[in-house]
Amino acid sequence: MNGLDETPLGQHDDCNCGDEGPFVFDEHGQLVDDQLGVTADLLGRRLPGPMGPVIPPGSRARACPLQVLNGSWLIQITPRPVGPVMFRSEIRGPMRIQVGPSSLLISGDIYVRRISGPPFGPPFGRLLPHLDAAADVEEGQDRPGARPGTGAHGAPRVAWYPQLPGNEYSWYFRSTGVTYQGGVLSFTFVRHLWDRISQEFISTDTGSIELRCRRPLANPGGLPSRMAGTATIGGRRHDVRAVKTSNLYRGCRVEVDAMTNRTWPASAVIAGGVTTTFQHIYASAGWDVPVTVDEINVPEDASLTNAELQTLLATHRGPGTADAWRLWLLVGSAQGGLFGIMFDQDAVPREGAVGFADATLGNLPIIEAGARNRPLDEVPAAFLRTLVHEAGHALNLFHPKHDVHAPPVGIEIMNQTGDVMGFATAANPYPGNAGFNFAPHDVSSLVHSPDPQVRPGWKPFGWGHGSLSAGLPAPTDAEGFVNEDDTNGLRLEIRLPEEVFVGEYITADVVVTNVSDAPREVSTRLNLAEGDLRMLHIRPDGDVEQVRDIVVACGPRETTTLPPGESLTGRMQVFFTSEGVTFEEPGKHQVRAEFDVDGYTAVRSPLVTVWARTAVTETEREIASAVLDAGVGRAFALGDFGRDDAARTRLATLAEERADSDTGAAAALVLANAFARAHVDYRDTDATRDADAEQAKHYLDLAAQGRSAEDLVRLAATVASPIEREAPVVADALTRAKRGRKRSADITRAEAIAEDFVTPAAR
Repeated sequence: MNGLDETPLGQHDDCNCGDEGPFVFDEHGQLVDDQLGVTADLLGRRLPGPMGPVIPPGSRARACPLQVLNGSWLIQITPRPVGPVMFRSEIRGPMRIQVGPSSLLISGDIYVRRISGPPFGPPFGRLLPHLDAAADVEEGQDRPGARPGTGAHGAPRVAWYPQLPGNEYSWYFRSTGVTYQGGVLSFTFVRHLWDRISQEFISTDTGSIELRCRRPLANPGGLPSRMAGTATIGGRRHDVRAVKTSNLYRGCRVEVDAMTNRTWPASAVIAGGVTTTFQHIYASAGWDVPVTVDEINVPEDASLTNAELQTLLATHRGPGTADAWRLWLLVGSAQGGLFGIMFDQDAVPREGAVGFADATLGNLPIIEAGARNRPLDEVPAAFLRTLVHEAGHALNLFHPKHDVHAPPVGIEIMNQTGDVMGFATAANPYPGNAGFNFAPHDVSSLVHSPDPQVRPGWKPFGWGHGSLSAGLPAPTDAEGFVNEDDTNGLRLEIRLPEEVFVGEYITADVVVTNVSDAPREVSTRLNLAEGDLRMLHIRPDGDVEQVRDIVVACGPRETTTLPPGESLTGRMQVFFTSEGVTFEEPGKHQVRAEFDVDGYTAVRSPLVTVWARTAVTETEREIASAVLDAGVGRAFALGDFGRDDAARTRLATLAEERADSDTGAAAALVLANAFARAHVDYRDTDATRDADAEQAKHYLDLAAQGRSAEDLVRLAATVASPIEREAPVVADALTRAKRGRKRSADITRAEAIAEDFVTPAAR
């Protein structure tokens, strides 16, 4: 349980058991042995520094045990008056105190808004007027994130979590040293200041807070614990008050919809015969995730496209309050051999994910006999793990091997299924060998990362966890940022144009070659969606970003044998990625590719330079004007405009007028792919699009004009989503090229590209 359910440092909150301190914790939250050189006989004396007096012997109020500190708190900071004011600010937000067996770490997020009225009203002012008296118990259900609780350890009987408007976000803080003695909690912190315009942290400073926590001998009303004290921030003194809201740290409501004949795994039996649930697994990481199974009859669809998944999210997600955290999960059918994807990368990112119930486990001896060749929803442990994993992506957790903070690869939840299977044996097969818990690095992120990083729908996937520039730094050990060892005997190349204009459709070839004298087993997932390939992008301002597809796809790793001297080639669009328009800024861009060969070693390409310039000619300006739109970018990335009629219109205009350019031809191929198949909207039959063979042929013909078979099929392979192996546009483009009476060698090269799109092969 990651230590979160263990009684931390002290014993119980109904006795004085020696956990009054003194305890001293370093900047990483770890206990420092006898740092002050004092012992329990200091009770009644004064500690050095800002701690203040401890509770004298015989006092009728007792110091709070450390267990009371553990959990979620609402903190409010009130500046002391320095003169007449017309308006005052409400400065408040969640504070999380994580107390482990030998650790204590504090973090919080502060939201600020200006209000009128008396400058210094009652504690907590207008923010939570119901925090008075017995209302603490009765009105909790109306608060964002409220959950029934037990009231133990100083928490309210109804647990809740301060969840405030994002447009009031102001700063994040994290402790850099904590001392607790006799009910006095004192800590220094680093503060990261948030810019509401850029939506980024822009500067840091430091501060300190001292809070006193005491318990009355009797508390018949069961009111939650409170603390009061002072803070020094920005060189000024402030009054501080805090009230405990839960014994867990964060909360998020989860809505589940299920397709007809697919089952949400309400519970699963895991190793040792233990029964666990989605809620239990997240509670082990300090999260309260009430699950509501809403619809169980989403109409049948044997294979879902990415565009249909976007539509499902938009039409099936239930209404919610503006500030309450929530996440949507779909129990869907299938998409190739994938187990699940975190797919929502539209204007509001990370809102939903899907687990594919029809995905089938293999027939390997390292898979439990009863699970072999069975669909996931007939193997509850495997399916539950998939859904917890995909929800973790929606909370901005990375696969460990892709996180720049370099946590180890293992069997915990956020490791890819293929990596977990790598630890399985015939004696300890999958999914029994899987760990149904989050690794310590992921727990730290879930508990202590800033709200913008973890809250669904705020910052894009990868912000903070996958970037060397965004988010907040995390401590690293002596290994630094090395995620895996470099492999020997393989060479990786990334081929990009040397010069582009902003708004041009851009593709890349990534080639891995065996330069050794022996065959090599390598992953076939040479694309940006499935996790084994990523690009590091150094932007003109020097920031470094990881570039991925706009969907995060998870499933078993497929490998192939690469003979000496032969290569695998992946072809992909890099116009619109996890960064949005990848080369949107004019200037010098540098890109390198990294490819996980086997989960333990990787091969890296040399840096290549791409110079981006503004559109100059009339044609270039027309193209840029049409494609520099989020809807068009998503259509390029998904290979389908879905139900976005505005994107469809822009694509059609571009295809009709500029099919001679690669950007215009790519637009035509998106339309050909979309019209070659139906698009289902289960809520709005008027928005459902039937396949239109005539329209598909028209746009395919536009794209084919003046192009070789190889160029046409290569462009089609970059337009189709790499995880939609059945996307019709690749096969249709090859058929169209053959009708054009191209040369035999040209057709042979085009056939190889079409084959590689479905199953990459050594060549």
